[in-house]
Amino acid sequence: MPNKTSNDTAIIEFVDAIISARTAIKQLAQQQLRQLHDREITYEMLQVLLVLWKKHEVNQQEIANTVQKNKSSLTPLIDNLAAMGLLTRSEDTIDRRNRIITLTKKGQEYEKKFSPMIDDIYRIVKGKIPDGRLMEVTGLLVTVSKNIAAGKQP
Repeated sequence: MPNKTSNDTAIIEFVDAIISARTAIKQLAQQQLRQLHDREITYEMLQVLLVLWKKHEVNQQEIANTVQKNKSSLTPLIDNLAAMGLLTRSEDTIDRRNRIITLTKKGQEYEKKFSPMIDDIYRIVKGKIPDGRLMEVTGLLVTVSKNIAAGKQP
């Protein structure tokens, strides 16, 4: 195995920190959901709703990409949310293999229920980090995403 350089150590620690932060945010959201005493909505369902609260109508593949799940594992989540009356599903007129997922009025109203919890999560995650520092790190993470996308190109 080749010797690790300080650059290797830095990127390994960077990636580990990203994974650790993502895990901590997920655990925080799950804890907040339990405190809300809402057993109907799981963390994974909340992820789908968050996508739809930003864009009221999205194709299923875009949701899958955003929440990092494949379409087949997303289907039961969408089925459950549809059964609760929070969204509807329709055929994409352009590509019939895709489904368009649309937030219902009830789904829009659910946002009001969850907004205080989501705001609390953002407040906890931010802590005392200055806005300027957050913007700097956000820019860095956008660059990392672009590096990854460019590295995947043939």
